[in-house]
Amino acid sequence: MNIKTLLAPLLFCSVLSLSACDSGNASEETAQKGTSILGGKATMVLPEGFVKMPQELLEIKYPAAQRPKEAWYVESENGKVSIAFSVTENAMSEAQIPQFAGMMKNQMKAFSPSLSDVTVNGKKMSRLEITTPAADGKIFNVMQLSSLDGKLLISTFNATEDLKDKYSQVGKDALSTLAY
Repeated sequence: MNIKTLLAPLLFCSVLSLSACDSGNASEETAQKGTSILGGKATMVLPEGFVKMPQELLEIKYPAAQRPKEAWYVESENGKVSIAFSVTENAMSEAQIPQFAGMMKNQMKAFSPSLSDVTVNGKKMSRLEITTPAADGKIFNVMQLSSLDGKLLISTFNATEDLKDKYSQVGKDALSTLAY
């Protein structure tokens, strides 16, 4: 397993530029039934206030090599809070997730990450919590690693440090609703 190849999509999480964002035409679905994500391959109950990030904004915020498939963000917080989804091309079975998560934790040990195994809607996943430096402060990240159609899916909740206390629990709760 080539760790550099596997970690490339993750880098967007740890060096995420959470600059001010605006979207005038994003829409959201009813939270009770979940929001369709990843082209209908999965659903997640997103917290109130999260809207889909337009493709144009994804292209501005993320370099092509690290761009998530889609992202949702809180407009009222000027883009400082988001949930992003990246499906890699790397084959990854559910059984391989804990080992891969352990390698990621080791690669990021300078940031004192915490790692836990979770079961979400019957699927075994790993979560890595880490606070990373950014140009204008720190970013709290919760990366949920899972296998979707035999590929690595990285679902990431991010919030700037000043909004961590306000949003971290709702972000984790949303990750706990991922279904596919």
